[in-house]
Amino acid sequence: MKELKVYFTSDLHGYVYPTDYIEKNEKNIGLLNIINNFNKDGNTLIIDGGDTIQGSPFTNYLSNSEFNIHPIATIMNVGGYDFITLGNHDFNYGKEYLKKYLDNLNAKCLCTNVIDKTNELPILPYKIKTMENGLKVGIMGFTTDFITRWERPENIENIDIIDTFDSIKKYYDTVKEQCDILIGVYHGGFEYDLESHKQLSTTKENIAYNICKEFDFDILLTGHQHLPIANMNLHGTHIAQTPHNGSKFLELKLTIDDTGSININSSLENIELNPNKEMYDKFLPLENKVQQWLDTPVGVLDTELQPTTHLDMALNGSNLANFINQIQLESSDADIACTAFANVIKGFGKNITVRDILSTYPYPNTLVVLEVNREILKLALERAASYFENNNGNVTISERFLKPKVEHYNYDYFTNINYAFDLNKEVGNRVTSIKYKGEELSDNQTLTLVMNNYRASGAGGYEFYENCKVVKEILIEMPEIIINYFKNNPKVVVDTSRYYTTLI
Repeated sequence: MKELKVYFTSDLHGYVYPTDYIEKNEKNIGLLNIINNFNKDGNTLIIDGGDTIQGSPFTNYLSNSEFNIHPIATIMNVGGYDFITLGNHDFNYGKEYLKKYLDNLNAKCLCTNVIDKTNELPILPYKIKTMENGLKVGIMGFTTDFITRWERPENIENIDIIDTFDSIKKYYDTVKEQCDILIGVYHGGFEYDLESHKQLSTTKENIAYNICKEFDFDILLTGHQHLPIANMNLHGTHIAQTPHNGSKFLELKLTIDDTGSININSSLENIELNPNKEMYDKFLPLENKVQQWLDTPVGVLDTELQPTTHLDMALNGSNLANFINQIQLESSDADIACTAFANVIKGFGKNITVRDILSTYPYPNTLVVLEVNREILKLALERAASYFENNNGNVTISERFLKPKVEHYNYDYFTNINYAFDLNKEVGNRVTSIKYKGEELSDNQTLTLVMNNYRASGAGGYEFYENCKVVKEILIEMPEIIINYFKNNPKVVVDTSRYYTTLI
């Protein structure tokens, strides 16, 4: 009888200290807490599934600082990590930032479908590790190939991100025949519902279901969707995934007897507030600088902009969305604007700090201005209108925005056009009016529409944007654009217009 223990984290998104940065008080989250829960011996592997070095104010601050060794690499070394793969957000701050992380990791970076043509990034497709008890474990890493759609070209220059499935196929047989246990580490999620097995997506962004169906991995550790998955079996493969921001980690235990019979159990573990003292103290001066920066005042609003529920804002309009669009319009000189909210947002009081901005707009998006016409706008608005499910006047959020993961960020709010939804009509035929400057938009009229670069890539069900003419790109990250807006407008008057009506 041989045993293997695996600790797994994924989608840490730069949450190192036990704080969510929305408030200052410490919470049961973060990498410093997680590594103090690891109990490692010669038959233990510690693995991370990517989206590790972007996503928090801590990493945002780092991305604009001079440093040589990424602090998260140092902390993961103390935690004893053996292997990692790369997530889509790990490329957001460019190759040099990523290199400072990978070059200083003791853990091996495994990714079958990320190929650095300059050979500057230490990336391997797989590794066979013989444990202390003699068990041979094969580990293959791979990531979503949608990175090429989302990422700014300069951040992945000389880096090829190839088809995920084909890259697994290339190495699978070689690895499988050399090991007793095969583990896949995939920064991607599931395209089918795991309970009903109903297909939820036809794109290649998430293909874990198909991977389990077509390959014989013993374990597939997944990420990207932030779903709490443990102790599940899919097509003979044990599957798992962790929530994001270091709120839980996975512990997996495997036994294999002399006949080759394998038994696997896994569980998502809650985190106690018990951060690693050595690393906590080492990087506390940096964390204090982050907190001080977050409390920097940046401007004043004439009214508070507090969020309500996502459903209420989508149904009844949002002055907070108007405000983000207001900033995008001034920054771009576009005719119209659209924006979306993260799943969790803080909102603004009248006196704004950097903390408020990063807790309300946490993404490092840049802006893109596209040329659009009525046909394109109708498609975009129909996508937004599909957010709603109408059951005899009882309006709820459609499952298409909730499964397999929650995607409030794919509902878009538009400014400077007036539009109407009739939720009594079927999805795809709900937009009844699109007006610009009081007149119904004609079929041959074109407008410029500003949006974030994620949406401009066609992501989130907006594929039709891919074929639109790019008029302008503003390669400044949105949090900085918002801060600059306040510098240029010391006392901001918020646009409180209602741009759309909804018939239920």
